[in-house]
Amino acid sequence: MGRRRRKYRKRPLRPRPVMPTVFECPNCGARVLAVSFNRKEKDEQGRILAEIKCSSCGLYATMWVPELFQPVDVYSRFYDAFIEGRAEYTIVKEEASREGVSIVEARESGEATEEQS
Repeated sequence: MGRRRRKYRKRPLRPRPVMPTVFECPNCGARVLAVSFNRKEKDEQGRILAEIKCSSCGLYATMWVPELFQPVDVYSRFYDAFIEGRAEYTIVKEEASREGVSIVEARESGEATEEQS
């Protein structure tokens, strides 16, 4: 006599770990640093342009990186260069984000502006 056949169960797959896309800014310490790639701009060696932007303090930097790099790789290379003092960066304050801050600052100081009335 034969016995009953067992049911085949598929093992559940583990979710793949997700790489971070937002990083901690080495200048202000806020967790708002974003890395974006401009794949249209390439240099003679085939590297692409990566832009590093902090929306809190206005830190802005660009780096030429190999096309295989992920945002985490660019951040680690920028962070090392920033700590060692080799990174070239600028502090850019955007006027669109400053308007919201300036209205709050004006209300706190008691100054009346045309935008508030």
